Amino acid sequence: TKVFCTCCLSPSVEPLVAIELEEAINLEMKRWLMSRIEAQKKDGGAQLLVHPGEDDDSALILVSATPCTLLRAVEVLGLARPYHNGSMMVFSYEDRASFKQAGTDKNIQKFLTLAERQYLVTRELESLKTQDETFIPGYPKEKLYQGECIFQSLQKRGFLLKFYPLHNKEELDALAKKWYSQTHFAPQPLGSIHAYFGDTIALYFSFLQFFTFSLVPMAVLGALMYLLSWDSVEKYLLFAVFNVVWSTATLEFWKRRSAAAAYGWGTLLLKSQFEEPRGNYWGPMGVNPITKRREPYYPSWKRKLRICLVSGPIVCVFLGIVILGIGTYLWMEEWVQDYHGRNDTLLSLLVLYMPCFIHTIYICLMNSVYKTIAYALTEWASHKHEQGHTLHIIQHTMKFNFVNCFAAMFYITFCLKDMQLLRKRLVSLLVVSQMINQFTESLLPYLLNKLSFQGGTAGKKDHQDEPTIDRIKSEGDIPTFPGMFDDYMELFVQFGYVSLFSCVFPLTAALLVLNNVIEIRTDALKLCRLYQKPFSSPAANIGVWQIAFEMLGFLSVVTNCFLIGIAPEVTEVSASHGVTSFQLLLFTIVVEHALLVLKTVIAFVIPDEPDWVKLKVAQIEYRSLNALKRK
Repeated sequence: TKVFCTCCLSPSVEPLVAIELEEAINLEMKRWLMSRIEAQKKDGGAQLLVHPGEDDDSALILVSATPCTLLRAVEVLGLARPYHNGSMMVFSYEDRASFKQAGTDKNIQKFLTLAERQYLVTRELESLKTQDETFIPGYPKEKLYQGECIFQSLQKRGFLLKFYPLHNKEELDALAKKWYSQTHFAPQPLGSIHAYFGDTIALYFSFLQFFTFSLVPMAVLGALMYLLSWDSVEKYLLFAVFNVVWSTATLEFWKRRSAAAAYGWGTLLLKSQFEEPRGNYWGPMGVNPITKRREPYYPSWKRKLRICLVSGPIVCVFLGIVILGIGTYLWMEEWVQDYHGRNDTLLSLLVLYMPCFIHTIYICLMNSVYKTIAYALTEWASHKHEQGHTLHIIQHTMKFNFVNCFAAMFYITFCLKDMQLLRKRLVSLLVVSQMINQFTESLLPYLLNKLSFQGGTAGKKDHQDEPTIDRIKSEGDIPTFPGMFDDYMELFVQFGYVSLFSCVFPLTAALLVLNNVIEIRTDALKLCRLYQKPFSSPAANIGVWQIAFEMLGFLSVVTNCFLIGIAPEVTEVSASHGVTSFQLLLFTIVVEHALLVLKTVIAFVIPDEPDWVKLKVAQIEYRSLNALKRK
């Protein structure tokens, strides 16, 4: 590729992204795609660096970028970067000399992380539009319309098979050594994780670590109560108050921590961007009133009609299956209790735990099946933008998982009022579900990876002498990273267990701490070795998951107060003092309202951002305003 600015000339180029086309691709189409990628911006190209791979006939294309292209993309995106005086400032290409390490090709790798460079390249590629082409070169029957997104069109038609960022072996090995290869437990290298994998991955691991450390006080308190066999009214009141303070403080302090991290990463003040339609967005052709381009258009009223008339009934059917599973579980519980009463043997004792074990497997299976259904229904609804599409999937699946995971426990709590059965159910969910998750998320992919690579080039122990092209192709053969949805959902369920029902089983937090210490290592392993390197877009927080956790926090107040009202110790004390059931209910409601007020006050008192971050943000906005006035 010809470099158009002399400041970007370099003896070597780092490939950032690989594109794999159909094996029998027409060479005319490959040359056209490469020419569009390397063409200048003024000619409608992406102005990136392109290499044809092994040879001109291969189906591989390697893409990189010059420092100038990357810096202009940073300005459009609105990332903040260290200014010459040490403060953060929204990047300006014209004023690039005032930013630290924003000049040469040597410094660009310090100015932008690997994940950021790869994201910017991807963003430029996805913004490529057709100009005057009426069909795909080499394929006259494949029609194109003016302004169509080239990459989305090629993916939809099956010409573009894979599109993935490339690993840097030296950086990856160094990160793995600091991250999961250590024999002793230590805080994660979050700075290195952010530099290599990007904002969204770093935010997840930062939240996982923060959540695990926040569980330690709850684990210590629970362990003391369990070891001392403390069963009294004070125990339940103490746990209820501690739960409210803990859940609220954890989420509020996390917001402060994520804000500080986002400021350091330069993503706290990201500009809102015009969002192009998704690659899989479909519908009859129409004219976009904003861009005036012809593109698929699917009316929102039709989408809502499909959600109400098709998606809604399907969700109800699955919820009915969940209720059927709960009914079957309760019937099995009744049967095994009767069997154990008539046959007090070791076998009958083991049989006592079979309903919980079977129902836990049933819950995990239903979660997995419904996730597939949710993806299909969301795709069928044809959401125009990726953000709306992802948000709908999360909301769709989160609601079902909440009902599936907690409905039986709510029924046991509010209807059966059986504390012993609730305790047994919680223990089985904690132990069995965590074992299943560890197996399906890490151990199974690891075993499949080993089996699939036996005898292949990707299974060689020493990759040092492997040709670069072969190594890049082997990265494309690794499964695509499934995203962080399942990992966040697992933490969501954990937060529910500990905030809603931990007073029934005080060791809940301790078991979760043990699981999460292992989870950090296994998640790191699968991310580094078992999947393709994922693209990571800039992010300032964990998004909709923050709201989901906060909703659980409010629900935990109601659950904990009701557990106080039905606890055997509380009912005995109430009966001995002549307190009626109605008076106990009124007392529970008063305690609930008092705890809700306490929760609201704590959330109000703790600011979402540290004072120093607020000050720095105000300074950035002030300097940006002055710079705009000077223009």
